[in-house]
Amino acid sequence: MDLTGLSDQALMGKIEALAETERFSMVDFLLHLGELDERKACERTAYGTPFGFLTRRLGLSESEAVRRVRVARAAKKYPSILRLLAAGELNLLGVAILEPVLTSANHEMLLRRATRRSTREIDRMAAELGPAAPPPREYIRALPEPRRASETADAAAPPPPVMSSSDGILGDLFSTRTHSETAGPAPSGEPEEPHRVVFNFTADEQMRERFEEARDLLRHRFPAGRMEEVLGEALRRLVEVEREKLTSKRSPRKTDSPPSRRVPKRVRDEVWRRDGGRCSYAGTDGIICGATGWLEFDHVTPWAKGGKSDDPANIRLLCRIHNAAEARREFGSGSI
Repeated sequence: MDLTGLSDQALMGKIEALAETERFSMVDFLLHLGELDERKACERTAYGTPFGFLTRRLGLSESEAVRRVRVARAAKKYPSILRLLAAGELNLLGVAILEPVLTSANHEMLLRRATRRSTREIDRMAAELGPAAPPPREYIRALPEPRRASETADAAAPPPPVMSSSDGILGDLFSTRTHSETAGPAPSGEPEEPHRVVFNFTADEQMRERFEEARDLLRHRFPAGRMEEVLGEALRRLVEVEREKLTSKRSPRKTDSPPSRRVPKRVRDEVWRRDGGRCSYAGTDGIICGATGWLEFDHVTPWAKGGKSDDPANIRLLCRIHNAAEARREFGSGSI
């Protein structure tokens, strides 16, 4: 299919139409899956459960299968879920998160509150309604070292996960495995991974928000945004700052310096506050991008064309995608 003849607007319109078709197809899929589950038809097949049918026969990932079975079962009890899914007011993940706490008494209120909410907000709603539990004990624990090839050469392959009956579709899918259980021996000639440890602690919602902000700010350095990378970088910087306080004095600030392309800190701080730490790019439809990851300081009038770096009015926050798009607009496609 050749799509090169479509304008950008037509292409986006086509994708919107396809997304609507996909939602209706998913609702139809869930209706049939719920009927399959209620009949326990899979018990008479080699798959045993709807989970086995979805993963082994249809090739879905384990997480996709679990999510669909959960939502299909919830929709059997509360059909309004299907209407909200078809309208795009809810998504599969949001319903799967809410499913354990939905009841005949609260489902209408919860589903209404969850419409158009982020996954994090829905997760918080579910946590508030879940059974109270004491926070887990804080600890730092070493993981077993990965076994060497000589130790695992004759080991038998582990048995496949055991799927439970229709009341327990998860089976041992979400069981915690140590690094040594999931990762095989390092290939010959490659360096072994450093010894690993597990950190376990709970924190308040403010720390979660700060972590997510830090992860977005560090996307340039750590695209995957792994907790180990983000928290490790935060601790490294904290230690450096505290050491600097103890061991040396700050050097005097330089007052006279020639014009530079580099944006001064005072300007960066002002622009960050003004743009709210988000990409300020406005699309052709007037909608602001608002991305919080991969942010860069961009010259409205480029430095190469005489734009100033020390004037906050000439500096704006853009995400990497829109910064590159502006560079191509100013200097041509060969500039990026």
